[in-house]
Amino acid sequence: MTVLEYTIRFATPAFLGNAEQEAQWRTPPFKALIRQWWRIAKAKDFGYDHKKMLAEEKCLFGTASESNQTSERAKGLGRSKMQLRLEHWDRGTLTTDGVPQGKRIRHEEVKKKDGSVIEIGANLYLGYGAVGMRTAIAPANEVARLRIMVPSESGHDIHRTIQLANWFGTMGSRSRNGWGSIIIKDEMRQTGIKGLADINTGSITTTLLPRPLEECLKLDWPHALGSDDKGVPLVWRLLKVRTNDNGQKELVSFSSWEEVIHELARIKIAIRTHFKFKGGGKNQGHMVPQSRHLLAYPAGANHSVMQKGWGKDGRLANQLRFKVHPRGEGFAGLIFHLPCGLPRHMRDSVRNFVPNEGDVWREVHRLLNEEHRNGLVRIKGASQ
Repeated sequence: MTVLEYTIRFATPAFLGNAEQEAQWRTPPFKALIRQWWRIAKAKDFGYDHKKMLAEEKCLFGTASESNQTSERAKGLGRSKMQLRLEHWDRGTLTTDGVPQGKRIRHEEVKKKDGSVIEIGANLYLGYGAVGMRTAIAPANEVARLRIMVPSESGHDIHRTIQLANWFGTMGSRSRNGWGSIIIKDEMRQTGIKGLADINTGSITTTLLPRPLEECLKLDWPHALGSDDKGVPLVWRLLKVRTNDNGQKELVSFSSWEEVIHELARIKIAIRTHFKFKGGGKNQGHMVPQSRHLLAYPAGANHSVMQKGWGKDGRLANQLRFKVHPRGEGFAGLIFHLPCGLPRHMRDSVRNFVPNEGDVWREVHRLLNEEHRNGLVRIKGASQ
């Protein structure tokens, strides 16, 4: 067996929940995080065939035994070969009002009855349903050590998975919006395994091979980090624009995670509202999906798609994910794209009416590239 040890803390509040929906350090969310990024790390080895990958996944992570399986090998499938241990299972120290609503931000589509625009807290916008309602694990100050024991032949794969989790991983409620941004530090004592690398194009492409956008969209599950037509990973780093003493603009770290969240909220609003709805409103809904529906669904009470598989039951998570990283004495943001196609049950009902997914996402990437004037820059080298 190989033993891997890491120190864990968070850059932003983590809304991890126990059975009472109270924040608490627990091993199941960490196992789920590792399983999620293990799939992305290993998908290419199985030709992106989830059925082929499932057997090895069950063997390593465990699975519930099936009643019709009686062989000795089948009986052993239920037990996970990976063991996790946290040094403590303490509860989070942030109360329900411990995370402020954040600096207010304009959302042109949210208006009062008199037509005036409502400004909402950036934290509240990105943490809807969690901020103000859930307790959280505090960033920076709350720390735990995670110990992982795996079969030796799986040691490098799990460490590579932890590398991806350190770059891109978030945990808990609203984690796709940057909450629960995990920070992992090596406590390595295992020879032959390198420490965790800083994020840049070189380290990304040697750890996992990004996959072209159009290829990613052929599968309906997140299985790879996307890349553009030139093979550059779809990853952007967000820094603060500052004018120095010489009158020149430069990129520096944000002084707090709250500043990063505010900018991420602004960018998310800008992208979503760029895709205008045609028709709908006042509970009328839409007969077929529009471009904005592909970003995330539901898309508001007044903009349901009135088709089977959509309606009030359809669910489509945002493929653009946010993370907050420590950078020097401050913080930086990260936006990355794990592209995948529409779920089959949603696509089949409107097959001839779905906007071109590739065109929609390329437009999103163009909008993100245009944010370079506001400090959002494609990751291309370690100097960033």
